[in-house]
Amino acid sequence: MDNNYLAFDIGGTSIKYGVIDKNLQVVDYGTAPTNNNENNTIVKTLIDVTKQKKEFNLRGIGISTAGRVGKQGEILYAGPTVKDYQGMQLKKILEEAFEIPVKVINDVDAALMGEIFKGNLDYQKSIYCIALGTGIGGAFYYDGKLLNGAHGLANSVGYLNFQQIGNSSFESKFSTLAFQHQVAQYGVTVPEAFSAARAGEEFYVSLINQWCEALAKEIANICLLLDLDIFLIGGAVSRQGAFFTDKIKYYVNEKMPDGMFQTELKIATLQDLSQLFGAVSLFYA
Repeated sequence: MDNNYLAFDIGGTSIKYGVIDKNLQVVDYGTAPTNNNENNTIVKTLIDVTKQKKEFNLRGIGISTAGRVGKQGEILYAGPTVKDYQGMQLKKILEEAFEIPVKVINDVDAALMGEIFKGNLDYQKSIYCIALGTGIGGAFYYDGKLLNGAHGLANSVGYLNFQQIGNSSFESKFSTLAFQHQVAQYGVTVPEAFSAARAGEEFYVSLINQWCEALAKEIANICLLLDLDIFLIGGAVSRQGAFFTDKIKYYVNEKMPDGMFQTELKIATLQDLSQLFGAVSLFYA
């Protein structure tokens, strides 16, 4: 029997999907819009894509998704980026439709597990991951497993410093999307702002330094609580490499007493594929 698995990664704006074969290679890949889940777009897309990929003799479906995931593969909590998503019984719906095993995992958990699964991180280490994108999500791996708290709601770091008045939080102020809104008023994108900063334009150097300092403050708090082996940063901004991480390291050290930042800071390497591999990794656990 073929060892092919279909993996989905459901984000705020798009759904990525791929067929992963027995050699852990992505042999088929595509994307589709979520359309803010209008008219139940997400589930309809999962079903339509799975029907199209049945020719691969699928052994299972792995789903990485935004939102907090319950033990039965349901969406316990979904933020405002995905409409009418909270409570969605993804595992039940797909298993009933196709009669093959389905596993569902939070997208940041999946990103972290994908890096471990592909051998990019030492599975014997304690690792914390944050993903910077439309929002900010967290994942914690310790002693060979993911830790998600008593109610499956741990690592919701995007809601740090939450204030109901104005619906303000860490992610609303300092996600990559929030930073994009900030630099858009100057007619540039986030990558363009980084390019200008690399070229020494002081205005953009200052903007990026302020953003990195805000991110570093919360990273320092997590490191003080957990004393990690590795802190992993994912999301498109990780493509900025050492220029970005060197700034984060500098400001994290500023936010902690001398000598207390012993954690290794790394960036994700699989980029858009990390969640797909993480969703499939559940079948190999």
